[in-house]
Amino acid sequence: MIRVAGLDLSGTINKPSGLAIVEEFEILYLDLLISDEDIIRVVKSYRPMVIAIDSPFSHAEGYREIDLVLKRMGFRVLPPGWRGMKLLVNRCLSIRRALEEIGITTIETHPNSCLKSSNCYTYEKLFSELNWLNYLGRSRDELDALICALVALFYVRNKAIKVEASDGTIYLLPKICF
Repeated sequence: MIRVAGLDLSGTINKPSGLAIVEEFEILYLDLLISDEDIIRVVKSYRPMVIAIDSPFSHAEGYREIDLVLKRMGFRVLPPGWRGMKLLVNRCLSIRRALEEIGITTIETHPNSCLKSSNCYTYEKLFSELNWLNYLGRSRDELDALICALVALFYVRNKAIKVEASDGTIYLLPKICF
């Protein structure tokens, strides 16, 4: 069984982060967490193969080359150089380091871009395809965490869309809605 995780990370502990753990297409865990320690503890307890994180994995003064590639493809992303984004990147790098130290692969993703790449465009359409409609009442952070986990699942199956540039790689969902 393929067990993966998705993290919709917030820039500070003043706002909760969504965390999802999925095995195949079964949701094992979905909740909001505040501290880095809690995020790392829960992820460690489930031991996923891969975690997809909604956060840039590197700093830049403005846009990274990978962000510009996504923008040229029609996706809307924020530059890691913005003040609030710098906090997010710092937090992500700390969590990423802790998870990779215990053997969990981390990949970068962007849930809004994933909705578009999946051709679903809305949570309702995507979750309908996955029989996850009963989760639509959850917070946006939790829904984005589920999308991140879905990206990790497709990544493990070698079916995620890989977008590369000299300064990073971002994984997106393949077409799901037709």
